[in-house]
Amino acid sequence: MLRVVLRTLLIQLLAALLAFYFIAPLAQPLYWALLQAALALLLAALARQRGLARWQHAAFGPLLMLALWLALPPWVYLLAFVLTYAVSRNALTEQVPLYLSSRESTAALAAWLPHGARVLDLGSGDGRVVLRLAQLRPDVQVTGVENAVLPWLYSRLRHVLAGRPGNARLCYGNFWQQDWAAFDVVHAFLSPVPMDRVWQQFLNKCCANSWLISNTFTINAQEPDQRLPLQGVLQKELLIWRHPHGTC
Repeated sequence: MLRVVLRTLLIQLLAALLAFYFIAPLAQPLYWALLQAALALLLAALARQRGLARWQHAAFGPLLMLALWLALPPWVYLLAFVLTYAVSRNALTEQVPLYLSSRESTAALAAWLPHGARVLDLGSGDGRVVLRLAQLRPDVQVTGVENAVLPWLYSRLRHVLAGRPGNARLCYGNFWQQDWAAFDVVHAFLSPVPMDRVWQQFLNKCCANSWLISNTFTINAQEPDQRLPLQGVLQKELLIWRHPHGTC
């Protein structure tokens, strides 16, 4: 986590200093903020930041200048920090932003699942995958695990509004600490960073003939056994691995 925070601060600091070399922020705050945003976006790309993380870097400078111009009271910053942490704590602790699965990817997953499968959704977010699978496949049991407070609370609300389907569970907690051996299929839509660890956990904790399915993000050391293409711009395919041996 400390490394992530330091890298984020370094990108913002370098972008601010480079922008200051060309434009004085007090003399031309708008142009400085726009240049700082463009430089932060470039540095984030060079640092191999992906997707939403790049645009968060780009937005930081302009939002900071806007906040200073509005002279917001201190409690607003505290509230913003609390809400950001409640929604995106995994972006800091696991380098996993809040990605939301598309309806197409969930439909493809539902069509692929074996009959009666027990499914674990890693980082279930707002519960859309769990609830959609429970609706499309009444024969399967789906458990989602999420440790960001606000998405989990929202998923619980969606569960209630959906009529509390009996084959859908939405748990608050750390999915690394779950009993993966209790499931036939592990589904993940995380980020490239934790995928090698997911693979090792899958190898060490899951049973023979279980399956790991990743939306878009692959595993460096292991080619998937199957690929299901998707039509989305960001969500391009479901990658599927069958457990090679199992521990139970």
